[in-house]
Amino acid sequence: MHGADSLPWPRSVKWLHIFLAVFITYQLMSELDMKAIWKHVGISAFRHFLFISHMWVGIASSIVIVLFWLVVFRNAQLRAHLFPYHGVYFSRIVKDIQGATRGVLPPGGMRGGLPGLIHGLGLLAISGMGVSGVVMFVLIYAAGGVKPGDAYAIPHAVHSLIANLVWAYWWGHIAMAFLHTLRTPRILRIFIP
Repeated sequence: MHGADSLPWPRSVKWLHIFLAVFITYQLMSELDMKAIWKHVGISAFRHFLFISHMWVGIASSIVIVLFWLVVFRNAQLRAHLFPYHGVYFSRIVKDIQGATRGVLPPGGMRGGLPGLIHGLGLLAISGMGVSGVVMFVLIYAAGGVKPGDAYAIPHAVHSLIANLVWAYWWGHIAMAFLHTLRTPRILRIFIP
């Protein structure tokens, strides 16, 4: 449901959201079992598949993230929603927090406020994952598909750290979408391009 002060999601954002939802979910789930490859514990064809597919789906995710950023730069309302750090968009954050303490959920759509702030932080987190993942991909590829040397440690540490934030965001995003759906099923229109 859109409030009087919110705008509907552009079709391009809906499509990009669908791709990100699928790709990021796959990335998180595949990561759970593929770490055994580096540790040489329980190496199997399935784990090799997970590792290779994680790298290539990561590249596809990074392309979608870049496309998302292009849409953000071209759409002032989307920018204001994702980065509501000024004016009425910022005041909606305070209003949304006050409402949440009384059990009132903010309306859907592009309006800034607390949902926009959280969406923007999620975009920044997956962007960090994408950049560090691409750097790791290049280093692995340059090393002939084996674990690279010392230069690999920094992007790997960044990737692992941000992965924890993305996991927290993923669970929180699903929980809030579920809570919103219980009150307003129309919120799921983000998945209908």
